[in-house]
Amino acid sequence: MPDYLLKANIILALLYAFYRLFFYRDTFFNCRRASLLGIIAVAALAPLPWMQLWIGTLPTASAVGTFTAEVLLPEFVVTAEKAGAGLSLLHLAALAYWTGVCLLAGRILVQLLAIIRLKRHCPRLEMNGLRVRALPEGEAPFSFFRQIFVCPTGHTSDELDEILAHEQTHVRQAHSIDVLIGELACTLCWFNPFAWLLKREIRQNLEYLADRSVLAEGYDRKNYQYHLLGLAYHKAAATIYNNFNVLPLKKRIRMMNKQRSKSIGQLKYLLFVPVAALLAVACAGNQKQDTTEGGAMEEVAVVGFGVDSVEKQPAANMDVTAEDLIQGEVYDMVEQQPQFPGGPKELMAWLAKNLRYPVAAQEAGKQGRVICQFVITKEGKVADIKVLRSVSPELDEEAVRVIKAMPAWTPGKQDGQAVNVRYTLPVTFRLQ
Repeated sequence: MPDYLLKANIILALLYAFYRLFFYRDTFFNCRRASLLGIIAVAALAPLPWMQLWIGTLPTASAVGTFTAEVLLPEFVVTAEKAGAGLSLLHLAALAYWTGVCLLAGRILVQLLAIIRLKRHCPRLEMNGLRVRALPEGEAPFSFFRQIFVCPTGHTSDELDEILAHEQTHVRQAHSIDVLIGELACTLCWFNPFAWLLKREIRQNLEYLADRSVLAEGYDRKNYQYHLLGLAYHKAAATIYNNFNVLPLKKRIRMMNKQRSKSIGQLKYLLFVPVAALLAVACAGNQKQDTTEGGAMEEVAVVGFGVDSVEKQPAANMDVTAEDLIQGEVYDMVEQQPQFPGGPKELMAWLAKNLRYPVAAQEAGKQGRVICQFVITKEGKVADIKVLRSVSPELDEEAVRVIKAMPAWTPGKQDGQAVNVRYTLPVTFRLQ
């Protein structure tokens, strides 16, 4: 779960930044609507394991995976502090996250209940051939799915015509779905400021679409804008629906007066496809090397500074060459990943027990991220250990030593057959 959230929020932030850079100022509102929803869809789907497994079978996934293993892969951390701090911080972070999710989910529920209460208490009327609900005096008009709410006595005849044309566009084009998707994205990613910016952009773009529809029906542009200004201070019963006078009005009025973008400019929206595909492939390349459930690495510690209180285990296969162990093709992505005896948690416990911060490296102030790559053979043995990123000879040697000392794994499988699988393990040595 932590790994999924991290990847989803990074993708959401990058795609939103891409959107703001290239598409924010044009008038292709339908394309913008599809792009905004596409950002949420890619961020939600790309980190899923089944999606990453499928992407990993593509020819380009292996090359991108090599890069992401060096740059984005979660690491195993070894510090010179007392154990337990990382775990408690992880628990506190999880508690804070789910508290925020519950509060925002409760907020959505309260607003839905407010709309249901309005529907029950507001009488039904027919205006301009449409069935609407009559709001009390002073309430702002709005729509939610097929329901339109408006105060018939608080507006002139011309204003009511414009309001109904505006809200009918929201109903006809199912804009409430977009609003709910934006709210859910903010609920699950409440800590990500880009999620809130994306939700605001979705709401604003829906208003652009409705405004354009009103003007396309022949209503006077200036009168319509004055009516919007007149409704700016009406109170709203909730914020989850499509509100007629959503602020800021300045942007809406500016967009209504803006010259239409040239049609050829719509072709630039095709750029979203390769960008989203690249992020999804990078995400899949990262996923195939994860070493814990959900891909998140817990932080472990070494007791004391410069003390090696546990005897190092000898490597079981020190004198065995890669050629002796590896027979056949080596896979980067398989249907069933190799597994340490007992699963990811046991791997974490084994690493915590056996990894030591070399005394010489601590005294020299050496720290950093060592990235090791090795192969789990079809027999479950560890072979062909390489250091992809070096920090210092002492730290490199310690990482390689522990990997060599690993017991036999359960081999990975492809099409039901045990195969050789390449595996990447980052180990971060950190002085605190």
